[in-house]
Amino acid sequence: MLYLLLLIVVANYYLNLGLSQVWMPNESFYAEASKNMIETGDFLTPYYNGNVRLEKPPLTYWIVSLGYYLFGINEWGLRFFHATLGLLFGIITFLLSYEQSKNYKVSLLSALILLTSFQFFANARYASPEIPFTFFIALSIYFWLKAYKKNHIPLLLLAFICSTLAILTKGPAGFVIPAGVVFSYLLISDPKELLKKRYYLLTLLLIPPSFWWHIFEFFSHKKEFLEVFYVENLRRLYDGNDPFYFYLLDTAISFMPYSFLVFFALLWTFIKKKKELTIFVVWFLLVFLVFSFIKSKIPVYVLPAYPAMAILTANFVLSSDWKSIIKYSSTFIALLISSAILLTTFYFQLEPAYTVLALLPLPFLLRNYAIAPLVAGTAFLIFVNTGVLNYIEGFRHYKEVGNFIKNLDPSNTLKTYQVGYFHHNLPFYADRTIIRDRYPEKPSIVIFKIGSFEGCKPTKLWKLYTSSESRFITFLLDTKRGKRLEEFGVCLYN
Repeated sequence: MLYLLLLIVVANYYLNLGLSQVWMPNESFYAEASKNMIETGDFLTPYYNGNVRLEKPPLTYWIVSLGYYLFGINEWGLRFFHATLGLLFGIITFLLSYEQSKNYKVSLLSALILLTSFQFFANARYASPEIPFTFFIALSIYFWLKAYKKNHIPLLLLAFICSTLAILTKGPAGFVIPAGVVFSYLLISDPKELLKKRYYLLTLLLIPPSFWWHIFEFFSHKKEFLEVFYVENLRRLYDGNDPFYFYLLDTAISFMPYSFLVFFALLWTFIKKKKELTIFVVWFLLVFLVFSFIKSKIPVYVLPAYPAMAILTANFVLSSDWKSIIKYSSTFIALLISSAILLTTFYFQLEPAYTVLALLPLPFLLRNYAIAPLVAGTAFLIFVNTGVLNYIEGFRHYKEVGNFIKNLDPSNTLKTYQVGYFHHNLPFYADRTIIRDRYPEKPSIVIFKIGSFEGCKPTKLWKLYTSSESRFITFLLDTKRGKRLEEFGVCLYN
């Protein structure tokens, strides 16, 4: 059954991958800046909407650019390598699990738990730094584990190289996280290993040069770089109001379909003294606790802990211990997900055939309750990929607006403004810089929220969403309630 689920999960990663228009706001930055890299040949400094964008190092932009090069500048090319890295991440998780447990079934389930966890799946179908960053961190830890066991310096070198790639994806945390996991684990299990000079020599040899992009941008755009580096890497440490227990609550949703079972798995590992799982306990707790203390909290910050969480959970649910907890928790989660499919289908008036997906987990509650959440989660993600995304695209007219603007001004000679709200993906679809926060000058094209600009009458109207689409559930509910959907028009301002 696990093999069949694996095939379904792999297919679902690419199912409708190019259906959704570029999401706002974050995906828009990588879609547009990578397109500019392809068009200008400047692969060092990202530019979004005519402005330098230094929030993140360039590796994510390079990954997207490669997708554009192979598949064209479109949504499929934008996301192809993120989905592929997500699936490769499943292989790394399998290998990490097998390295410690030597149990094929546990390792396969570990990979499937990771691949179907809602937060991970969503980010693997969305162009952002999160999946590449987490992938290189996990690969770094895997190579280190192999090097440690075999006393193999080339593998250790590969571990450091993967860490440098993580730095090139999202900055200093690409070294701090894997180094912190390894250091903490060795401090507990083998302190003498920390005395070996190879770790410190390789750190001095490889880590400082991995900041070459940061150094380049410091000298090229000193003021902008320092401001952004401070905000992205320092201010987040102390600036925020989310409670310490934020990730405890968030995991209940983000780590679905196994949700809170990971905390039972952690407790079980401690009580049963599963020494082979110590590195995953350290990995999970280090990431979870460090980011809990950091004031600024976003669900994706703890994504680097997901491989460890998946492995701990798989070992727990396939064990012969605590059967009642596993059974009742799995039943509750599976029924909750099935109910979500049913309620969403009826509330949003989707095709009634989708209710069949809600029934798929039910037989497993009687025969194999440990994988019932996996079946339910897979069914839910298929439901989202087909029914929900098709529904929500009916409220996203950005490509249509962009094409209308290009038809108004095919040679891109007029300035283009947006007044009343700024839609971050319109520079990508209109294929031009869109000026914001300024009153339009004549002659120009103006996109405006009705009532915010009186200089000309709109030649065409659309209803567009005026909030972040990253809060997907809020966005979905708003479409049904008609909230934050405002009328926008486009006109020639002469």
